[in-house]
Amino acid sequence: MTRTAKIAEIFDSIQGEGPYIGYRQLFIRFCGCNLLCDYCDTEFDKGDEYSIEELMQKIKSYDLSAIHSVSLTGGEPLVQYEFLKEFLPELKNLNLKIYLETNGTMPKALEGIIDYVDIVSMDFKLDSSAKIGDIYSKHDKFLEICKHKDIFAKLVFDDSIRDFETDECIALAKKYDIALVLQPKMDGNKIAVSHDKIVKTFNLFTEKYHNTRLIGQVHKFFDIR
Repeated sequence: MTRTAKIAEIFDSIQGEGPYIGYRQLFIRFCGCNLLCDYCDTEFDKGDEYSIEELMQKIKSYDLSAIHSVSLTGGEPLVQYEFLKEFLPELKNLNLKIYLETNGTMPKALEGIIDYVDIVSMDFKLDSSAKIGDIYSKHDKFLEICKHKDIFAKLVFDDSIRDFETDECIALAKKYDIALVLQPKMDGNKIAVSHDKIVKTFNLFTEKYHNTRLIGQVHKFFDIR
């Protein structure tokens, strides 16, 4: 039986978040997610089925010489872990960097594909903004598996961020020596966090952990996907 994956879209654009902001990437947006974050604006179910051969053919139709990396995004790509196990060795043969965008809550799935991943962009999920409960222990296990990769963690925050959440994120960032990227919550193309809260949150993080950056979603400011 040929294994397939449900994919919402494939497109060539810029990375709009985190320290790789502005780099040109080929995005493969996988359908499905194991979480339902309060601020999520992604439709998980609309997409097409691709076999590995069909997906590789689609990828090769782009000018790969201009691409910095292939972003596996979603949804949550690791939900389709069985497909990734077979697909990523083929993708790696194209000599492109593989950039995994993930919610950092599926450590067992990560174990099976981590050897093929070059860059991990992991989201710290805060209950104050995502409304999904405390998943600190899952993030800890996830980071342990990918600690030898190029990894950073983003966290979306709003006016309701709590001090203990700040301390938990900083503790994990220090433990694994990774960059923290603060990302104010958006409402469409507008920032949904007050100016004072942004400044206060940034100052609080940087006073406790110097490897912290404040970076908004630049692709939304440019009105591109």
